[in-house]
Amino acid sequence: MGKVIKGLSGMLKFDPSINHIKKVTTRINTKTEVMDIEKLKAYLDSPEGKAETEKYFSKLAEKQKLKEARYRRFEKWLETNDFDKLMYRLILEHGEEWREKCWHKGYEVYSNNKLSFVTSYVFDNLAPISVPKLENMFPTEIRFFKGYYFRIMHGQGSVFDLYNGDDFKHLLSA
Repeated sequence: MGKVIKGLSGMLKFDPSINHIKKVTTRINTKTEVMDIEKLKAYLDSPEGKAETEKYFSKLAEKQKLKEARYRRFEKWLETNDFDKLMYRLILEHGEEWREKCWHKGYEVYSNNKLSFVTSYVFDNLAPISVPKLENMFPTEIRFFKGYYFRIMHGQGSVFDLYNGDDFKHLLSA
């Protein structure tokens, strides 16, 4: 019927026949209810709504603070440790046995927590670069860090690839 817009509190449904946002589906206290925009505005302006909004944003700020602290601790770790050894270990951890384990559970291959952290660090802290040799017809984000190209390709899903910076040898997919 109309375009669905993801919002902070749920989904806003745009009705083109009347050219405005008509209804909002929002999650409040673990129950889902449908309300109109005026009721949502009234709720957000109420003391209960303001308290919930404040709680939500303070949780986000706390998560961001923890993430930044982890990144700084990782940077300190990098000063005294070899990043190549870490990457070699992560490549071994994501070998054939890991892929079989993922497939056996019925999942596509995914990154373990350590690789996810390194990938998040790289994509959150470095600017994207253009590397025509690694780009294709799908939207692609590429970063270069400590001798490795980190690439995320978006299509019907997202795929992470790791390449050697010297010869573009493909090292890992997750």
